[in-house]
Amino acid sequence: MASSSFESISNHKRAYDVFVNFGGDDIVKRFVDHLFSDFKRKGICAFRGDEKLRIGEERSRQVYRAIEQSRFLVVIFSENFATSPSRLRELVKILECKEKGHDKYQIHTVFYKIKREMVVNRIDSYKATFGEHETIEENEASQWKEALIMAANLPGWDLEDLAHGYESKFIDMISKHIFNELNDGPLHVGENLVGVHSRAEQMNLLHFAESSEVHMIGICGVRGIGKTSIAKAVYNRLYVHFDGCSFCEDVKAFVKIHGGVIQLQTQIIEDITKTEVKIRSVGEGSSVMKRIMVSKQVLVILDDVDQLDQLEALAGARCWFGPGSLIVITGVDRQLLLAHGVQKIYDVELLNDDEALELLSLYAFKQKDPKEDFTWLAQRVVRYVKGHPLALKVLGCFLFGKTVREWESELDRLRKHRIDGMQELISRYSSKKKRKVV
Repeated sequence: MASSSFESISNHKRAYDVFVNFGGDDIVKRFVDHLFSDFKRKGICAFRGDEKLRIGEERSRQVYRAIEQSRFLVVIFSENFATSPSRLRELVKILECKEKGHDKYQIHTVFYKIKREMVVNRIDSYKATFGEHETIEENEASQWKEALIMAANLPGWDLEDLAHGYESKFIDMISKHIFNELNDGPLHVGENLVGVHSRAEQMNLLHFAESSEVHMIGICGVRGIGKTSIAKAVYNRLYVHFDGCSFCEDVKAFVKIHGGVIQLQTQIIEDITKTEVKIRSVGEGSSVMKRIMVSKQVLVILDDVDQLDQLEALAGARCWFGPGSLIVITGVDRQLLLAHGVQKIYDVELLNDDEALELLSLYAFKQKDPKEDFTWLAQRVVRYVKGHPLALKVLGCFLFGKTVREWESELDRLRKHRIDGMQELISRYSSKKKRKVV
């Protein structure tokens, strides 16, 4: 049985998103190689033993620690899975972590060119294979058998059942599921999300999770384009990789309501330290922030910043933060971010036509596609709005439940009385909806 340091490690930040337990035959290795490549493209941090083992340290110790420090534990059953003692010991360790960690881990089984019932039915025949290894004790072989039975009966993904044998499709399904689960974190991003996670994915988030440098990046775009939702998706995706995290939503409005940034400084300090503090001035807040964060790897997100003094008080310079920290700033003013020394700015793109049609349909018809009689009308709305997410939501809500004639009448009104910009359209239809409710 694998020795465990579970109690001492489980409270630390995650080192990996995924640990993959698989057999050693060449066919499976090729499949796993493609799976790891897809993980990397999607920004999923996966432990790969043949690349990440440290020289001079016992292999099993490193592998068991990687299992403990991963969120998703993926077991790939294949024809020769049970012929490898090391893989079976990893399986025992995986089930041990799940038993002790409960909701800290998610186990997923993958059946690659083998059926669940075949794994279970062959367990007794595997015992002969166990006996070929002189180092195996009888109680260890019993543990392996028990672990195989338990794991084989867990819910899992089957290559033939889900993807009809198409490996690339199967790999995409696995990695997308894990990617979406990773984004389901402590912050509620919103309902009917279209294009948010794919835009977060384009930011190469894995680079920031694994870096030892301090990064200060920006997310820029017009109002209503989805900057806050993307920032929340980034937070949910990455927070487990940092010593401390803080998300400051709508900095501009918060400062206006509270008359300054002191409360935001307090929020960041308390989020990072998990202790209450009292800050009397902006200068004191900046000093405290620098002192506590310079030795920590932190994730800080400042949403909707519109003034340089806000940035100077909340994230004055990269030297405030410990190695590996990530500071994300969202706003409409690209020049403001550049002036503060933000290294990389991601300009949020408008939705493409397919994404726009889906988002409109989710609000106008409560489904992903428009109703048959409304398809051409929905396409007219998409062409008019030009991929602006908030405008699509507002128009979709306004048009929900209306007849074809009412849709035509509203679109004709828009054509005759052109609205100057998306913000005016959003304002007009938001107020129309409010009047209707009243």
